[in-house]
Amino acid sequence: MKKYSTLVLLCTLLAIVFFVYIFYSAEGRFPSLKFEAYEFIVFTFIINVTAFIAWQFDKQLDKWIDWRTHFLLRFISGFLLNGILVLLLSITASVLLLEIRNDDVIRMAILLIITLFISEIFYGLFYSYRYYAKTQVEAMQLERLQLELQFQSLKTQISPHYLFNCLNTVSSLLFKDTAMAEQFIRRMADTFRYVIDNQKEKLVTISNEIEFVKAYYYLLQARYEQHLTLEINLPKNLYNTLIPPMTLQLLVENAVKHNKISKEQPLLIYISALDNTRIVVSNSKTSTTQAESLQIGLHNIINRYQFFTTEKITIKNETRFIVSLPVIKAQPKVATRI
Repeated sequence: MKKYSTLVLLCTLLAIVFFVYIFYSAEGRFPSLKFEAYEFIVFTFIINVTAFIAWQFDKQLDKWIDWRTHFLLRFISGFLLNGILVLLLSITASVLLLEIRNDDVIRMAILLIITLFISEIFYGLFYSYRYYAKTQVEAMQLERLQLELQFQSLKTQISPHYLFNCLNTVSSLLFKDTAMAEQFIRRMADTFRYVIDNQKEKLVTISNEIEFVKAYYYLLQARYEQHLTLEINLPKNLYNTLIPPMTLQLLVENAVKHNKISKEQPLLIYISALDNTRIVVSNSKTSTTQAESLQIGLHNIINRYQFFTTEKITIKNETRFIVSLPVIKAQPKVATRI
């Protein structure tokens, strides 16, 4: 409603200016509301109706020709087509209802063309600004969503439960093997440093992520010993490709969390490549329990990948649990340390 009120107000002001100018040019005096009230009301009505039709036509034209990709074409087509429409409607109506003379028709046509030219420029600038503002808001919303997803991954690494397990393992090792306890603490520090350093990074290199997974695997080995095996077989050319941080670690963690690991039921996790276009993380299945946290972790990975590629993550849950991740090529500014 506010848009229509603004349009009527602007068109009425424009009609006043046009009417006074045309009347003064023809009669040599300013119009009188007492004697020219009818002509003024009809003229204002014609301008308002014509402007409303042109506005609706402009909105329809926006759907056919996009300002963002074809600014010049959209401006020229809008100016020409609206010019024809406005001149035909307004001048025809004015001639029929007000019986204005040829000289006044020419003056009116010139004024309308100039006004239409200026209005198309402002319309294009307004549309561009509105689109720019919209994209900025959307970019901020996506940035916030990315950080929220990243934060969810971060919470799994610094949760009290995770810290308790690590400290409990250190406590046990101190009485068995101090050298191994020291190495465990170093590896634990590596994992926390990686998490902290990359908590705001959107992407990291596969090379850095693999080093993080190896450090994390060392911590797991201290608990599960030879009953847990991690094998990594990736071609060197994939090490410089990119991945959302903590993706591989989260898949390894899910495999450990949702399988029973023992001497009778060892767990094998295998990270490999498929045609240099996908990274495949698979694990054997022991006595598994489907838990909600598994789906949450997978959804987190899927949602983060959607920001960087249209390729889909595939998940197979058969004799082995397999997650296939699309390779992400070069992106600007990624984390370079763990």
